[in-house]
Amino acid sequence: MFKKKISEQEKEAARKKMQEMFGECHEITDKPLRPFMLKWLSAFAPDMEYYDAKSFCLPRRMYQNNLWHAFSFQKTDCYMGALAQEAFSDGFSGMCYILLNREMLLFQIPDGSILNPETVSAFDSIIVTDKAFSCTYVHTGKEDTGPYFKTADGLSEAFVIAGEDEPEPEEGFVPSLDEDDLPPVL
Repeated sequence: MFKKKISEQEKEAARKKMQEMFGECHEITDKPLRPFMLKWLSAFAPDMEYYDAKSFCLPRRMYQNNLWHAFSFQKTDCYMGALAQEAFSDGFSGMCYILLNREMLLFQIPDGSILNPETVSAFDSIIVTDKAFSCTYVHTGKEDTGPYFKTADGLSEAFVIAGEDEPEPEEGFVPSLDEDDLPPVL
């Protein structure tokens, strides 16, 4: 499917919705998204070939790819549907990351226990991952696809090595923020 370019107004609306829904959230803008995506793929689709990840999951110029295609194209095993919702019913403890896949925006929230399948379903194509990349929940926004839940089987180096036409990902991409770095609670 050809990719429709996301406008700045759509991105701003997504940012505003995140603030309204979760209050304390911090958009990560100082790091590129690709290393985060590669780390996610390494954790949750470690057996997937890099060529498949590049073709189906990683953003490309003309095509709409989503990280969760690793699950929907059955490139890795995971919980689906009601089982995924049940596994995620209590959210994640501690800090977690939220990737709005369609808008290509990455956020960090200090307390993932406020999340549940109902709150996450307010967004289309959202991926929630705990700080340690040990589990993830995906809501696709499509009735016939997902949601998905998976725990990491252990980190693999499969996606840490970049392809020939891409820069190497930065070491230690996932930043750790102190309480002082988060926006104030109003």
